[in-house]
This record gives sequence, structure tokens and C-alpha cells, in this order.
Amino acid sequence: MNASVFFKSAIAVAICLSLPHPAAAQRKDNPTADLLTELIRVDTSNPPGNTGRLAELLATKFRPLGIEVEIIPTPDPGKAHFIARIKGDGTKKPVLLAAHADVVGVEREKWTVDPFAGEVRDGYVYGRGAIDVKGGLAVFAEVVMRLAKNHVPLHRDVILLSEADEEGGLYGTTWLAESHWNVMDCEFALNEGGWIMKDARGGVQYVSISTADKVSIPLIVTAKGTSTHSSMPRPDSAIFTLSKALAKLADYQTPVELIPSTREFFETLAKTSEPPLSTYFQKPDQQQRPQSDSGGGSRNQ
Repeated sequence: MNASVFFKSAIAVAICLSLPHPAAAQRKDNPTADLLTELIRVDTSNPPGNTGRLAELLATKFRPLGIEVEIIPTPDPGKAHFIARIKGDGTKKPVLLAAHADVVGVEREKWTVDPFAGEVRDGYVYGRGAIDVKGGLAVFAEVVMRLAKNHVPLHRDVILLSEADEEGGLYGTTWLAESHWNVMDCEFALNEGGWIMKDARGGVQYVSISTADKVSIPLIVTAKGTSTHSSMPRPDSAIFTLSKALAKLADYQTPVELIPSTREFFETLAKTSEPPLSTYFQKPDQQQRPQSDSGGGSRNQ
């Protein structure tokens, strides 16, 4: 699949898999919002994770539909990956829909609702992971179940992966790929990193597809100095040297370098945003300049 076809397919899938308008969350005919509420109620804060409980919940949804299900435990007790697969005719390689099941921890005193209740308020589902990324998991799960319920003929298998360990753990998709590549082997994968953004009138402003992400650079900083007792600190103390180096790192700003897709993103924002915001994303030579005073005099501003 070439790049242009991939992105067209990705946009189409993103639109098809999007949640209904948030106000629909209060209707009884919104199984995606209902599933999201159930997923939020399974506390998968990592650590410890407990994604095995969420995998078992998903299995109760998929198995009655005749969908092939596999739960893959990790070496960390309580953590497990969930795999569901609906079969195509095999003429094309599978597509993988992936979302992590674990969430970051909560500071309950800073929440106005129970973070693990999945409360629906004013048409929105509230809870830890509603956006990152149990909402995406609910959407992907619902579309796979709908494909199965409607007996949609497929050229390729569709694989749903609920990941065990995204939030900084040891047994995420890297571990899964190394140990169980056959269950996730695909032509391309769709996961978190894109959004359907609304404008002020409630319409679709743009559909985004993430093509790159920030990466970390691990550093080992070593400082040397004269060894001495802490009651008699020396100017060449290794601790002082190290703290000065860390202060410099904290003040360092990485130069901005736009890759082609990032530049295209900002240009698209310029086209889809209302003034004056639209001008902020334009190239300097395209930005509007304030008109000079036609009277030739000066004004205090």
C-alpha cells in the first residue's frame, strides 16, 4: 500500500470510527459510550496495571459473537494483552487497531467526580482514561463487533489489540512483538495520535493523522571531583558540578525543525482556523501586516 492510499484509508477509518456527538452519550442507543463507561470502571492504573481484568471484560463482549479471542499474559502478574480477530478472505494482509488498556495514576483529591465511575454528565463521559485512551479502545472495539454482527465481507483480517503496558512498563507492544509477532503481524496499524477537531459551530474543523512523535534521548551524566566530607564542601565537588550541568540542561531549548508533515499540518491549520488564529500558522511572508496610518501622522498605542 503506497503512502497516499494509506492516508486516504486512515482518514476514512478515522471518520467511520469516530464517536457520536458527545451529547449522544446520554442516549440509550450509544453502545460505544456504554462500553467506555465499563472500561473506565476497571481501574487499570499503572502501576500495577491490572489490564488482565479489562481483557477478561472485553472477552465477554467478543466471544458471544464468535470472534476469535486470545488473552496473552505477561511475566508481570495481572497484566495481559487482549487480541480479537475477525477473518477476511486472506487476499490482503491484516489491519491492526491498537489501544493501550492501562492509564496513569490519579490524585483523587483533584477530581470533582469519581475517576473510575465512568460518570456521564452534560453529554460527556468522565473518568481516568476517557481520552487517553480508553475512548479510542471503545471505538475500535465497537467497530470490530459491528463488523462481526453485520457479517461484513473483508479482504483482510481485522485485529483488535488492547495493550497491557503502555505507560512506561516493560511488557508493552515491544515485548508482544518479540514474543508473539504472529498475533499482530499486519500491513499497517491504526492507534492513538489523531483527532477529529470541532470548530466553534460544532462542525468538523479538521481530521488529524499522527505521522511522527517526539522521542526521548537517554543521557548518562557523570561528574568527578575531590572526595570530601559533606561538612567541608569543596568548590570542585562532584555534586556541585552535576547540579550545574543539570541546570544548563533544564534551560536548554531544542531548536525547532519542521519535518514536511508537520509543516503541512500548520499550513492546514492556517486554512481551517478563523482569524486572527489562522494568521499565526502562516509563513512569515504570508502573515498579515497591520496597515499604516493613512493620515501620515503617528498614534500612541
